[in-house]
Amino acid sequence: MTDVVRACRKSWRRLGVPSAVAEEMAAELEAELGEAAADGVTPESFVGGDARSFAAQWAYSRGVVRSRARVLVTVLAAVVGAIPGTSFALFVAYGGSSEAFQQSFPGIWEYLASSGSWLLIVLYGLGALFAYAGAVGAVAGVLRWRDDPAAVATARILAASLPFGTAAAIGLTMALGWTQDFSTSASVVLAEALLATIVFATAAASARLLAVRSPTATPAAAG
Repeated sequence: MTDVVRACRKSWRRLGVPSAVAEEMAAELEAELGEAAADGVTPESFVGGDARSFAAQWAYSRGVVRSRARVLVTVLAAVVGAIPGTSFALFVAYGGSSEAFQQSFPGIWEYLASSGSWLLIVLYGLGALFAYAGAVGAVAGVLRWRDDPAAVATARILAASLPFGTAAAIGLTMALGWTQDFSTSASVVLAEALLATIVFATAAASARLLAVRSPTATPAAAG
């Protein structure tokens, strides 16, 4: 019982629940856990095996805390989560055809060249898929770790809208590359990466704002 109550206290403190209210809720929880124990229900079973989610849901349902925007946190999580997949895709697009790569890995380059463009397209798509999954997973993980009630809603909206944001980022990046004759110079590649990041971040921020204002951003969605 003590461990469950302690975990709930920590969650309420992290969520910013006023001390007096947290003490009142802790007392209520201890009483309910005592009654449950008399009926043979363990404290862990009473809170559904997740004291943090239970505490967060209770706090939001009582209206003692409000959902925060956390736009910056969402954007940073999305961008960082997409880095591995994006880096792979950029390597396929630029690094694989570079002179340095051809000289360092002649066997691989010959295989890629002989396979035609279809293999490069598959590899590029695989990188984009990893970037997509990484972004959505990172956002969902960070927000759930913070006991955010709109974590699930944010992940769902981001998962649905991110493909459009990614398409916009790719389109604008290609347009920028076209104006520069698709140069592979460091300055052009950096500008393209920055543009894609801005568009990507905007999509993540928009998803978060929609989720916070959405009716699905309820305490039930937090667990």
